[in-house]
Amino acid sequence: MKTNNQQLFLLILEKNKRRLAAIARSYAAAEDCEDLCQEILLQVWRSLDSFEGRAALDTWVFRVALNTAITYRRKEMKRIRHIESHPDLPELPAGAWESEAGHERELQLLREFVVTLKKIDRALILLYLENLSYKQISEITGLSENNVGVRISRIKQNFIERHIGG
Repeated sequence: MKTNNQQLFLLILEKNKRRLAAIARSYAAAEDCEDLCQEILLQVWRSLDSFEGRAALDTWVFRVALNTAITYRRKEMKRIRHIESHPDLPELPAGAWESEAGHERELQLLREFVVTLKKIDRALILLYLENLSYKQISEITGLSENNVGVRISRIKQNFIERHIGG
């Protein structure tokens, strides 16, 4: 018989698999995405005992996922800076790290835009793209609903100015 934590974890996975994968794709290179997904799931599992029910379960899961992804990204950037500063590293051709997958141009454009955002703005737009309400995003990020709305509006305007014009 499965324990309560196992049942809860399976429910979390069933309800949030696609969203957690989207967070991982936004914070990790294509070849590292699966590793980050696994790290997120591991952190959710490890943290289940600390879930107090003060927020909705999905809100709590998003917070754990975002914190894990941000920490992962921070560590990855340190590693990349270390590699790039190595004196014997040959210069790589442009695009050497880009995914070979043939995704639609619009999705690629959105991904390129999202990775340029500051970490809180990246989290906000990811949650917005998952059709969460400003109230839910507010609960996850700790920002006020008004602040969430203003920031998302600015992110949208930034995207339009950069990629659509005017």
